[in-house]
Order: sequence, then C-alpha cells, then structure tokens
Amino acid sequence: MSNRTADYIRVVDGITAQIHSGELAPGDKLPTYAQLAEHFKISVTTAQTALRILRERGLVEGHQGKGTYVAVPPEST
Repeated sequence: MSNRTADYIRVVDGITAQIHSGELAPGDKLPTYAQLAEHFKISVTTAQTALRILRERGLVEGHQGKGTYVAVPPEST
C-alpha cells in the first residue's frame, strides 16, 4: 500500500470516528481541503479523495460554494 493510500484512509477513518463519537454532529461544517491537508500533513488532492469517499459513504455532504458538512441521517421508520 502506498503512502498516499494510507494517508487518505487515515483521514477517512479519523473523520468517521469523530462522527460516530459525536465529536462531529450532523450539520457541522468540516474544515476546507486546505485545512485538512495542513492538519493531516497531506496534499490537497489526498484530502479531496478522503472527502469524496466520505460523501460516497453518506457520512458527509458537499454544498457548492459553502463547504462540506456532516450528513444528517435520514429519519428511521
């Protein structure tokens, strides 16, 4: 596994853990790509990859021009 792969998985796992622990709540805004890159010491491209995976998993949602937010879970019936 390359370092780039390990890096984006580290970001995905870190943000996923924060969401599941309640540290990040539904509706909370996530840092920008640049802020994530600086915090995790990764490239902006790697940060973009991590957030894309989180969007695909339904954990976050992007709002054009506004940022990325923790997804609000659908109402369970």
